Amino acid sequence: MINRLKRVQNIFLHPIKNANMKNILLFIITSCVFIFGYSTAKGQQLILSDTTWSSDTIRVYNDVIVQYPATLSINPGVYIEFQGNYSLSILGGIKAIGTESDSIIFTVNNYASIDDTTTSEGGWGGIKLLSNDADTAIFKYCRFSYGKAVVAGDYWGDPENEENKGGAIYLYDYAHLRISNSLFYHNRSNYSGGGMVINNCNTAEIYNNHFKYNFTHFLGGGIFIEESDYSIVSGNLFTYNTAFYVVIGFANGVGSGIAVYCNTTIINNRFFSNNSVNGALYESSYNSIVANNILANNLGTGMVVGGSDLGISKVSNNIIVNNESYSPNGCGILFYGDAVKMRNNIVTGNTFYVEGFHLDQVYTPLDVKADFAYSCNPDEPIYYEGVGNIQDDPLFVNPTTGAGSDYDGLSADWSLLDSSPCVNTGTPDISELNLPETDILGNPRIYGIRIDMGAIENQMVVGLPKNPLVSASLQISPNPFGQSFKVVAPGGQKISSISLYNQNGKLLGKLEKLPFDQVMVYDLAKQPAGLYLMVTQFENGNVESTKLVKY
Repeated sequence: MINRLKRVQNIFLHPIKNANMKNILLFIITSCVFIFGYSTAKGQQLILSDTTWSSDTIRVYNDVIVQYPATLSINPGVYIEFQGNYSLSILGGIKAIGTESDSIIFTVNNYASIDDTTTSEGGWGGIKLLSNDADTAIFKYCRFSYGKAVVAGDYWGDPENEENKGGAIYLYDYAHLRISNSLFYHNRSNYSGGGMVINNCNTAEIYNNHFKYNFTHFLGGGIFIEESDYSIVSGNLFTYNTAFYVVIGFANGVGSGIAVYCNTTIINNRFFSNNSVNGALYESSYNSIVANNILANNLGTGMVVGGSDLGISKVSNNIIVNNESYSPNGCGILFYGDAVKMRNNIVTGNTFYVEGFHLDQVYTPLDVKADFAYSCNPDEPIYYEGVGNIQDDPLFVNPTTGAGSDYDGLSADWSLLDSSPCVNTGTPDISELNLPETDILGNPRIYGIRIDMGAIENQMVVGLPKNPLVSASLQISPNPFGQSFKVVAPGGQKISSISLYNQNGKLLGKLEKLPFDQVMVYDLAKQPAGLYLMVTQFENGNVESTKLVKY
């Protein structure tokens, strides 16, 4: 028991009054481990030099400030328990790096009042990253629960009060942020960023985290990114987050999972059972990339894009399905501005919570039409124009059977059946979409002659020819190529024919009589850059299908 107590550290203990020396010494021995480099000022705990928290449990009784240039390092497995609505402010550096089996935990001692947003009780004050133009704050394998950014008695809708923003993490004017493999659970803020707020940051990288049960009234139930020179949100899961308020019978709220107001790359994320009037994902920027995301069975419009009417963002290969909207207009996608490029999306099955209304899966209140093409959507093209769209059932492997959060979108299988009309029917030109190399499951983004619609690339249907037997006997170089490439066919396998197709499936040429040395040079200098497919038929019946890329 004594060994365990020695690993419990209390930060800035309350003063001891009317105690004799014996009691004071006993209190120090059993309750406190001193760390050099600490100072106190006006009821705050100051960390002035590089410090490591390594105790099993850290109990925090006051606001803690890490002054520049000090860095606070936190070891795996440390349990940090705030004894009230106190915050950890970082003006220097912080490295909280846990492991998959030993997370770092930030929480509060009593969360009974966490859901009461009229009081600051029930939560700790969050981590505040402030005024640092050089350092990188790193959080890996951490758990942030019951952070609370609430000013008691203050009107929650005041955008000027920064204390109402960022439940677990609030960043303002801090150089670099990197968060991965962490959990944000049941955090609260009044105005924005139930889980996190990022404002005035050079780079923000948010990878493979889970945002669950976070709440704010207005902007970004999970994440709100207001300003960042470069930000990427990738591989995250958003479930049961809320951005919602009702004033005089009028409901609103923006981005239950994430809301971004600056150029951001949002790829390979999943959004299920979140609640906000204006999108599980809300994008209002000039030039963002929104790709390979799944938004299913949320309350509210699935996605709002192009909030900036001059924006040229690219919205590609998303699945937006079975969301239950607060409006019949734009149940799937609500967009602003006609320069947003939308390609290869599946937008279907989204409903209005009141039956009997005409539904628009894709809608804008403005007198413009979307650049919406090569997508699956049952609407008549009233609010968009573009080629390659289909109105068929996308044929998912195991979708949810209805719309709204009563259905478990997380447990569904949103892969495409081999017979799906969305396989190999995406846009033939992906060069301007800035898509990631893999789909949301980590598979190659293009399998076959052409990209699929949706976030999950079918890995069975090649297209030309169907289901080839791959023998991998040809040697092709270079690949990718600029003007031409060379094919060497080893003599051990006799070749019947070689066919070359472009990315539209058009046969460019078929060679049935091979040169004696079985070395061929293909000159494609006059062909456009893009994807090509070479299909080789061997005399023994094997078929080899090889993808080539011309730059």
